[in-house]
Amino acid sequence: MFDPIRKKEVPDTPEEYVRQDTIRYLVETVKVPEHLICVEFALAQIDATTKDRVDILVPNFREGASMDHPWLLVECKAPGEYTWESLQVQLNKYLKLLTPCYVMLALGNTSRYFVLNQNTKRFEKIEKLPEWV
Repeated sequence: MFDPIRKKEVPDTPEEYVRQDTIRYLVETVKVPEHLICVEFALAQIDATTKDRVDILVPNFREGASMDHPWLLVECKAPGEYTWESLQVQLNKYLKLLTPCYVMLALGNTSRYFVLNQNTKRFEKIEKLPEWV
């Protein structure tokens, strides 16, 4: 299967199908420019002691923003491999290093979206991601 972001063939796995569907959603519906989408972003770029990778990261290029404060963090999992609870545990690990404006969790063909409340510093569920501006 060809990944248009990484510009290469990638293994044809159930999780990769979820990732590619998510990329299409981000480009076609949310209107995120392809060149801003980072796939399998290595968190070692933020903390050299970790080997973790985030499925999809969209940087926040507003003035003063850094890679540890991305616009969007996405975690993708194939159906049947994870539960929402286990996906949340994995996400919480990433949130120790990252403070995204938005979070998307894609489990199979179902997605959940969250926005960071700037006042409470907690994530609140939303119906969909806003369009990229």
